[in-house]
Amino acid sequence: MRTMEGGAEKARLPGGFPDAAGRGSMPDSEATRLMQGSVKKDDPARFYAREGVDPLTHAFDGKIAVHPGMGGIPVAEGDRESVVARLLEKERTGSSVAYIHVPFCETHCLYCGFFRNGYKAEQSRIYTDTLLQELSFWRGRPVQEGGPVHAVYFGGGTPTALEPEDLRRLIRGVREILPLANDCEITVEGRSSNLTKERIEACLEGGANRFSLGVQSFHTHIRQGMGRRSTTEELRERLSLLKSYNQAAVVVDLIYGFPLQTMDIWLEDIAIVQSLDLDGVDCYQLNTYKNSPLARAVESGRLPAGADIPTQAKMFEAGVAAMEKGFYRRLSISHWGRTPRERNIYNQYVKGGAHCLAFGPGSGGSLHGHFYFSNPDYETWLATVNQGRKLLFMLQRPGANANLFKAMSEDMEQARLEIPRLEKAFDIPLGVMLRPLLEQWERTGLVRRHGESRVLTLAGQFWQVNLSQLLMEYCGMRLGEVSATL
Repeated sequence: MRTMEGGAEKARLPGGFPDAAGRGSMPDSEATRLMQGSVKKDDPARFYAREGVDPLTHAFDGKIAVHPGMGGIPVAEGDRESVVARLLEKERTGSSVAYIHVPFCETHCLYCGFFRNGYKAEQSRIYTDTLLQELSFWRGRPVQEGGPVHAVYFGGGTPTALEPEDLRRLIRGVREILPLANDCEITVEGRSSNLTKERIEACLEGGANRFSLGVQSFHTHIRQGMGRRSTTEELRERLSLLKSYNQAAVVVDLIYGFPLQTMDIWLEDIAIVQSLDLDGVDCYQLNTYKNSPLARAVESGRLPAGADIPTQAKMFEAGVAAMEKGFYRRLSISHWGRTPRERNIYNQYVKGGAHCLAFGPGSGGSLHGHFYFSNPDYETWLATVNQGRKLLFMLQRPGANANLFKAMSEDMEQARLEIPRLEKAFDIPLGVMLRPLLEQWERTGLVRRHGESRVLTLAGQFWQVNLSQLLMEYCGMRLGEVSATL
């Protein structure tokens, strides 16, 4: 799938679910508030932002580095098969997406924490044959056939590393086997370095209607310092070639906070991408994961550290201003559209309560509130699929109030919290229950009132991942208090 924030916060996983207490499955921290990727769960102060500081730059000690609400109730290995069997017999309703994981990369980008398999051309056919075989396992079962699939995402890894003919038949196979909606968004993620004319045409002939390219920066020294291959000139040429077909939306990713990336460079990256008149742009914040190649390069002194959180906050602020000035419309916290072609369906649905049919080694999916993760080892995946089995590495049942928390998360991704709608849908007095927290966030400049609902300010948008996770934890705690009195 796509990487999370800083490998960038993309849709690598359809968010998991909080446990019964409303907490995500994140480890405790020694900090009293928030550090990257963790919260101290027994500290009531963790819910509240700092008082008397600039909320954009210093509302919390650090950013949570995972999707909000990750977690759930693990299903024991011996029970997974029977639980999945029950899920397969229940039709999907509502929004649905599909994710196809291509587990190969030609290089390991320094900032990426998800690299697993280098690419060898001879694996292209083997992988494609096996993936198409896996797609057939649930064919005819209600969970796969029951309702339309509204978006398909070919992610990785690097899907455009595959050979052209395999790309063509892979996309065609997905279109043939899955019940796609008439307006289904079919995205192929890729790199400009291997996006040749032959691969572009193979994707289009297969039925792709959206390309998402990991540009990250247009500055050659930053790109190549992070392990990317293409120069600025090559990037422009490939994007121009892709646009010339005029048959699919073209979207690129930019990341802010890289080592050596100044504010001027970040704004120049935005200016360059806007000059190319693409359909959309995704602007992600860099997180440096522990033990990643980037972390090791910084620790060894080979690279300077990237921007700190206050600097990243200012880069976020400048990026929002530049995108609005360029007449881009806000699709979610990190996603921007310029033309009607860019809909960003997959990314919006996967962070909400949508079902996600997932295929390929290391893919994550969600069915009827149950999150599953396929075995990430490529060789093991090959062997088990060839044995006629779909081996799940992990399966989690939804915790208490999972649907409520997913609805909250989906709202927050749109920079809002529609309290009256949520109260009506779940018959819970959220306005009263959340009032102490929301009043503190309003006082500290993270949210503002919109009738009975709340809208995230610019500062709240920067801290949205924190706010979403803390909101679910706080709500879970309050619901637990109510249950204890019954």
